[in-house]
Amino acid sequence: MSAKTELVRELNGPTAASEMLSDQEIEDLLGLFRSAQQQEKELLIEAVNGMIRFFPPPFKTITRRIMFGDLLER
Repeated sequence: MSAKTELVRELNGPTAASEMLSDQEIEDLLGLFRSAQQQEKELLIEAVNGMIRFFPPPFKTITRRIMFGDLLER
């Protein structure tokens, strides 16, 4: 799969701006996009862990699972 196809899939559809980018620029943008998604996920996990750190141990996992499901799996 080409970087352009992957970028279109990540963005849920084509964009006019992506037509103006070179293949290298598209690869760079795709890398930045995925890196930002991973960083956002890690920060969300950290924030949730900080929020529930005062819960009794048996409730931490249950609370995280109820509130976020599989969204916070690493």
